[in-house]
Amino acid sequence: MRALLSIPVVPFFTVAALATLAVAPSAFAANPTVGDCLSATETSLKLRTDHKLRAARVQALTCSSASCPAEVREECLHRMGELNAAVPTVVFTVKTAAGDELAAVNVTMDGEAVADHLDGSALSLDPGSHQFTFDVAGQPPLTKTVILHEGEKNRRETIVLGPIAVPIAAAPAPLPAPPAGAAPSSGGHGQRVAGFVVGGAGAAGIIVGSIFGGLTFSAWGSAHTACPTNKNCDAQAVSDRSSSVTDGTVSTAAFIVGGALLAGGVALYLLAPKAHEATVGLMLSPGALGFQGTF
Repeated sequence: MRALLSIPVVPFFTVAALATLAVAPSAFAANPTVGDCLSATETSLKLRTDHKLRAARVQALTCSSASCPAEVREECLHRMGELNAAVPTVVFTVKTAAGDELAAVNVTMDGEAVADHLDGSALSLDPGSHQFTFDVAGQPPLTKTVILHEGEKNRRETIVLGPIAVPIAAAPAPLPAPPAGAAPSSGGHGQRVAGFVVGGAGAAGIIVGSIFGGLTFSAWGSAHTACPTNKNCDAQAVSDRSSSVTDGTVSTAAFIVGGALLAGGVALYLLAPKAHEATVGLMLSPGALGFQGTF
C-alpha cells in the first residue's frame, strides 16, 4: 500500500519574502506592537506609491513580524514578494582609461552613499532617474545620470575614468610696470635723435637762407651800379633787380622755416629724459652750421 504525502505549494513571492526575513533578523530585534504593525503597513503603501521601493520594503518587513496580526502579516509578506520583484538592481564596473578595473570606489546616488567598494555584486536601488557619483583616490569625481527601470535586474553599467590630469606649470608673472613718472629705460634716446634730425634740418634751412641772402645783395648791388636812378635801365640791370627780389624771397622763407625747425630740434633734445649726462655743442665750420654731442 502506498501512502500519499500532500505538500502545499508556496507562491514564489512568499518564498522571496521569507528569504528576506531570514537574512534580516535585526529588523525583528524588538517585536513591533499592533499599532506599529498597522503604521508600517500604511507607510509601506505610501512609499510604494512614491516609488521608494527600498524604504517600502523595510516597512513591509516590519509588519511581517510574528507579533503582528495574522491578516496584516500575510498582507505584508505578499507585498514583500512584490517589492523584491520590482526593485531594480545594477552592477557597476569602474575602469581606468587603460582598461584596469577598480574596486576601491565610493558610489553615491543623489548624494546618498550606496557603496564604499565594488566587488561585482548587484546593488538594489530605487527606480527613476538618478545622479551617480564615482569617487576614486587620485581622480576627480565622475558623475553620470542613469535611469533605472522598475523590475530591471542585474543591469550592467561600465564607467571609464579619464586620464589623470597633469598639472601645468604656471605662467611666469609679468614684469612689474615702471612707477608713474619714472624715466623710460631708453633714457629718451629716440627723442634726442629726433631733436638732432629736426635741428639739423633747421640748420640747413638757415644755411640756404644765408646763401640766397648773399645772392640777393650781389644782384641788387649789380642792378644799382648799372642803373643808379632806376630810370631807362638796360636789360641786364632789370634782370639783376628781378633776381635780387626772387633771391630775397627765397632767403626770407628759408630763414623762417630753418629757424622754426632749429628751435623745435633744440626743444626736443632738451626735453628728452636723460639716462646719463649728455653733452651738446654748436658746430661751426666753413660752409656748415650744426650741432655735435654725445647721447
